[in-house]
Amino acid sequence: MGISTAIPAEVQEEGSIAVPAKRFSDLIKELPSTTLHIQVKKNQQITVECDKGLFKIVGLPKEEFPRLPRVENQDALVVDQGVLEAMLSQTAFAVSHDESRYILTGILFVSKGGWLRLVATDGRRLASVSREARTPTKGDHQVVVPIKAIQELHRLLGEGPTVKILIKENQIAFDLGNTQLVSRLIDGKFPNYEQVIPSESPHKLAVSRETLLLATKRISLWATPDSPSIRFDLKPNNLVVSKQTPEVGEAHEEVQAKYNGSEFSIGFNPNYLVDVLRTLPDENLEMELPGPDRPGVIRTKDHYLYIVLPMQIGS
Repeated sequence: MGISTAIPAEVQEEGSIAVPAKRFSDLIKELPSTTLHIQVKKNQQITVECDKGLFKIVGLPKEEFPRLPRVENQDALVVDQGVLEAMLSQTAFAVSHDESRYILTGILFVSKGGWLRLVATDGRRLASVSREARTPTKGDHQVVVPIKAIQELHRLLGEGPTVKILIKENQIAFDLGNTQLVSRLIDGKFPNYEQVIPSESPHKLAVSRETLLLATKRISLWATPDSPSIRFDLKPNNLVVSKQTPEVGEAHEEVQAKYNGSEFSIGFNPNYLVDVLRTLPDENLEMELPGPDRPGVIRTKDHYLYIVLPMQIGS
């Protein structure tokens, strides 16, 4: 992965030098907000001068710095930075951390028909979101971007109005204007996620997103590593969230909700619910709950999908 950025400066003499990143950045963080004068002298010595300080750091010739990867491709997918930032927030949490399933440790980017879709899954849940691009690509692409690059991209987004996404062979580039990020892609074939998307169920739980989020967080305090699931008891127009753990105690909370299916109980990992509930923008939530052994599904009108498998309720 490589990142390059340009910032305004008054350049009196052009040149290049490689600087020790941590020492240099640590120094800049501790300096007051003022104009800096940076100069390179003989023997690759860098001087940083401000109002009351002079600092010297030994650098390296530019030739010793590795060449950044480049993606030469004029066929770019253009999306709003705010849109891509929201898409990453709604999917990145579902990425797998299991290195043995390496293909799942990244986010799938699908560019097709003028739309960009992001998909992430760890095998127990799946998050997918689609948005229309400002400028589509000529061809279709399907690539997996490593989570480390995703995290850096998420941190950079917000610098400008749009981001250009360029894909070529085993690399992807994100052009944010003054900053560019280039990353290698994850080799391998991403699972066929479309075949695990269930048909829409008529049995839906309608509830306030914030209310369900807070209730889930409170009840999850009684969960333990040995007994991680919490319990949903569903009745017509009624939801009770509870947890009973012998070594901890028990808790239950009635949540104002509407449900139009038959009565049953189901268990979920509370973290999987909290992750998605805190990222959704709408206050009103509909969650499909067709049965105790079927996954819960959240679908929104703005092309967002979240699937979470149930867990054994246990104690």
